[in-house]
Amino acid sequence: MNFKFIPRLGSFCKNNLLNQVQVSDMFAGRIWHVVPGIFPEYRSLDHETLRRIVELLLLLGILFLLDIITTRIILLMGGVELNPFMAEIVAYPALHLVIKAVILFIIFPVSLIAEHRVKGSGALMYCILILLYLAVILNNLLFIVPRIAV
Repeated sequence: MNFKFIPRLGSFCKNNLLNQVQVSDMFAGRIWHVVPGIFPEYRSLDHETLRRIVELLLLLGILFLLDIITTRIILLMGGVELNPFMAEIVAYPALHLVIKAVILFIIFPVSLIAEHRVKGSGALMYCILILLYLAVILNNLLFIVPRIAV
């Protein structure tokens, strides 16, 4: 079969058979093999990579929960939320928990898509977020610990 290449849109058969598409990888400039259907080749993640991403997701979820708890403790001690975007939200712990859960549900598919496109990028994204939330929790603990009555 003879194919005509259309950049970033794939290519279609000259005889207009729309059931065969040649897909180009925009990021690496590679052309994948011709696949039946209209979607690019789906490359599933191996079990080890998926397990690592789920473990990192759970770790991030635990850090989110610790952030909610330490923030609530600070508010009960008379502190204030320094993030202006979260100031109204942290006053309601249930809402704070729901927002963090929604963020987790958004992060998971984004990390899977990133991992499909560039191997290791999903884990890198989690590592950056984990480091960020470790810093947030450490900051919260630096406020809480000195004020605890012994």
